Amino acid sequence: MVARLRRASSCRLLALVACAWLPACEGTDASCAGLAEDGLLVTAYIDHNGKLARTEIEIRRLDDDAGLALALCKRSSIAVDGVTATRVRKPSGSYVYKTETVDRAKGGETVKHELRLRDDDDDEAIYSISVEAPAFEITAPTAGAKLPRAQAFEVAWTPARAGATILARIDDAIDGVTCLAAPIVLELPDEGAAQVAPGQLKTGLTRPEPCSATLRLSRVATGALEPVSGDSRLHADSRAQVATWRDLKFTSDP
Repeated sequence: MVARLRRASSCRLLALVACAWLPACEGTDASCAGLAEDGLLVTAYIDHNGKLARTEIEIRRLDDDAGLALALCKRSSIAVDGVTATRVRKPSGSYVYKTETVDRAKGGETVKHELRLRDDDDDEAIYSISVEAPAFEITAPTAGAKLPRAQAFEVAWTPARAGATILARIDDAIDGVTCLAAPIVLELPDEGAAQVAPGQLKTGLTRPEPCSATLRLSRVATGALEPVSGDSRLHADSRAQVATWRDLKFTSDP
């Protein structure tokens, strides 16, 4: 009898230890978030490249000193445009929820998405995301062009947007700082054309050489998560950041 009681106590202890490490253990681990909680801060990052639409969603408590993004508790889920997000744990200990779908936001001024949150009691809250980040195409330079760093060159895109801005980033094609020096990032009037000044791109090598480079243009907009149905419990600062971007590779010559 004593041995049986010891085994039972050991099993209970092991169960408690295991539960403390699993976000699925409701009520035992403050590192998991229940969607029924009031005031969770949800941030969605959505980008469109003309082929794929990718989403990363972070969930935080504002009073959490650790500042880590949390995992959801058991049976809770997030879906974007009908696709259930996959939970990924980062090396930092934060969690992020990801989806990847075909990019269907290829025309019009407004980009729209639906965010659906479901808790472990099957209660749902649906939010809409609506921002202005319309699609466009890069018209200059041409892909594969050779552009001397010592000369100005034109960046162009269509259609333009009067009164708006567009972000341009140029860096090594492999995202490094070996051939080119640190990337340049420019916030430009969204007028359909701009120039990169002579010498603005710099080499990261002692001996200048041609560099494979990437130009990326991005239209970025931020919008609220607007409640559509269900009991909305999210913090009022919950937001979505939507980026529509295009890129091309070229050769940056000395």
